[in-house]
Amino acid sequence: MKWWKTRTEAVQGLEASALDTNALLALARSTDGYQREAAVVELVRRVDPQAIAVLLVCAGDWVFEVRHAARQGLAAFMRDDLAAHWARALPALAFTYRVRRTDLSELTGSIEEFLARNIDALEKNAPALDDSARRWIFTLRLRRTDDASALLALLCRNVHSNDLSMSRLCLGAVDRFADPADRRKVFEAACRSRLPRVRMTGMRELLALQQSDAQAFVRTMWFDRSAGVRSLAVGTLAAGKEDIAERAKSILARPAGEAHPAVAALHVLHLLRDPQTAVLARSLARSPVVALRRLASSLVLSATAEGEQQAQLTALLADSSPKVRRVAVEHVRRGASLPSPEVLMRMGLERPEVAGDVMAMLGCGSPWDRLLFVLRLLEGGGLSASLCGSVTIELDAWGKAMDNAYVQPQAKQAAALTRLWSRRAQLLPQERPPGLLPRGFPDAVEYHLRTYRVI
Repeated sequence: MKWWKTRTEAVQGLEASALDTNALLALARSTDGYQREAAVVELVRRVDPQAIAVLLVCAGDWVFEVRHAARQGLAAFMRDDLAAHWARALPALAFTYRVRRTDLSELTGSIEEFLARNIDALEKNAPALDDSARRWIFTLRLRRTDDASALLALLCRNVHSNDLSMSRLCLGAVDRFADPADRRKVFEAACRSRLPRVRMTGMRELLALQQSDAQAFVRTMWFDRSAGVRSLAVGTLAAGKEDIAERAKSILARPAGEAHPAVAALHVLHLLRDPQTAVLARSLARSPVVALRRLASSLVLSATAEGEQQAQLTALLADSSPKVRRVAVEHVRRGASLPSPEVLMRMGLERPEVAGDVMAMLGCGSPWDRLLFVLRLLEGGGLSASLCGSVTIELDAWGKAMDNAYVQPQAKQAAALTRLWSRRAQLLPQERPPGLLPRGFPDAVEYHLRTYRVI
């Protein structure tokens, strides 16, 4: 529990001036408002730096006299030589921003102005900070920095932060520059950020400047690691598409090396709608590199006629990589025809690692095939912990979907479900992993089976 949420029982007859600092700090948490007020007044009179945190909390006290005394007294602690003590009281200062019973905006504004003057001492003496505290201190430094060259160095340095909010603060402060050259330097620094969103924002702002050599800088980002950045960079091309296409083909023609250049090159060819993209994608669909195999398989599926996709989807579902198998799942979810349910179920039963993807694909087909596959999994037994979780989620989703379903089971489906359901005692052993089946099973399933006259 936070110390300011604790309370000390009121003790009668205490004289605040006779107590030491530790006793006064404890008295400031008393359940008696008069004692809290007396403790605050005495702490302010002594101007003891240890009292800063307590006074910050008391500034939001529910008793007017206590918070008024604390707010008035904090002005005496806003001295440059006490900045280090304020740094150690930052958690209590964060508490004042969360107070809603009274308006502390004037107090926090004064504190921010004081700390901005002592920002170096604040950063030096602050304890371990979380992301929100670092951003708050950074906003104080931004407010304090008026010199254009110092502001430029500050923004170019911090726009590379791994904190997206920090980088956005830097980009939002670019309007303070009167010289377009300074704004451009910040945007160019943003284009070198580790975060794709920051690189994309930097590129858009750089292009919005409409400077003659901005396009040359964007060319360096054609083969960026991020697909979104590549799409934006290639989309700005007005000329020179043949050159970039030849460069991409030369990258793909190299011997096997790093995965990123080849993935980027194939994606760039797709963005350029190069006629050789489909041919190159088919040759790379069996690449040992997962990222390249995944992109190539996705491009091949997109370029294949609807009637010829079934075999490719089945082959992708047999891939050893979950990321490649996910390409097939997402393709079916986007509207592609579902492969043979019997083939899918057989694959899921033979290879448990594929069962989750099979359930995801069957979710786009008949609800009776979904139930049939789950019951066959339970019949086989020996489910792993992850597969148990998938089965539980699938049965729960199936029950919710059946509340709005009107699909009659086929005779073959009904016969298989009847056979399996007649042995449901074996499907539901007493000793099963906790949380294997959703609440209401098997009664909820039996209700739907009887409703559609399966059993």
